[in-house]
Amino acid sequence: MTGFTVHLDENAGPASTHALVIGVGKYTHLDGGESPTTHVGAAGMRQLSSPPLSARAFATWLINGYNEPLKPLASVALLLSEATPSPFVHPTTHEEHVVQAATIDNIEAAVKEWKRRGDADEDSRLVFYFCGHGVSQGTDVSLFASDMFADEESPFNGALDFGALWRGLNRCLASQQIFFVDACRASSDRLISRFGTDNRGKVPISGGEERPEGSAKKRQHAVYYATLDGEKSHARHDSVSLFTEALIRSLKGPGSQNIHNNVWRVSVDSLSLAMRLFMAERQFAGTVAGVQVPVNPEAFNFDFHVLTHDPVVPVYIGCDPAHDNDRAEFVVRGTGEPERRRGPVFEAETPNAEWPQDLSLGTYEIEATVGPGDVRRASLVTHPPLRHIGLAKP
Repeated sequence: MTGFTVHLDENAGPASTHALVIGVGKYTHLDGGESPTTHVGAAGMRQLSSPPLSARAFATWLINGYNEPLKPLASVALLLSEATPSPFVHPTTHEEHVVQAATIDNIEAAVKEWKRRGDADEDSRLVFYFCGHGVSQGTDVSLFASDMFADEESPFNGALDFGALWRGLNRCLASQQIFFVDACRASSDRLISRFGTDNRGKVPISGGEERPEGSAKKRQHAVYYATLDGEKSHARHDSVSLFTEALIRSLKGPGSQNIHNNVWRVSVDSLSLAMRLFMAERQFAGTVAGVQVPVNPEAFNFDFHVLTHDPVVPVYIGCDPAHDNDRAEFVVRGTGEPERRRGPVFEAETPNAEWPQDLSLGTYEIEATVGPGDVRRASLVTHPPLRHIGLAKP
């Protein structure tokens, strides 16, 4: 394995999947770093705890969960910048891998290596994931490496020009490419006014509209952003980010459909729908529900992942009206499933919140006892992406 690779399957074949995963939480030159900059453009930017955890979680899912028989996982490269560096423990072999720092030089080298792997076969697939600080000006997004602001005269030399990257990867033979960008897309007027727009970051691979020689297939790509253009992405302290948790949970079932041969597949479009629904749920996203809206404005629709089991469906159980939720006793009964109960929650942190449950496919009987003589019942058939049920008085 190379210095960036934490998973390598040399038996995967030429038509396979190659992933590059980057999580940047520790920034040398931001507030709280070893050498904080005085640039006004860095004002308000701080250290982050979520990106390394999020990147580790996504890399683990790729190795443990990703399934695409026509494009099996061949490699995962991982770069991290974290307050306390530690090895990545391979979830299957339990081998420990030293993880290289997410500096701009390492990111540039890892991108080129990743692209070379994708050049092995036009039926291969590239997967890109980034979590960390970023800024946007229109459709142009700059992703900050750990040494952003190291160059006082040109701080964007410490950033990756993401727009140029995905455009340049048109030159890669891999005909399917999918990108997950878990970063803010808000603009930084101070940075732009001081340093202009001629440099949005390093461009490891430049290119135009022409596909590489020997390619008979048009590139299919999909780009997922954690938030709308001009908006912030919200992280959670010492926890996986909301966007990444929504991504991983959606890949486990809510983002799937069985429209072909009764096989549950996660496509670009069905994944996008499930993630948006998660991010709109107050029980999931809290105060940013409906505020942080994930989007995929640049996308072809193709299958990304095939489930190896029936999906588990998030179900949000409540009363109608919702102000009865905190004093209701709920029961869920399903064939072959253990009975689930929740008693009244008079001191709930979120008054009138629904009761979230992850249920297997099937038919369930839902019951709510609100008070003497007030027992409400309904039947529920689960299916992705998720379900709500409000129990009203008969």
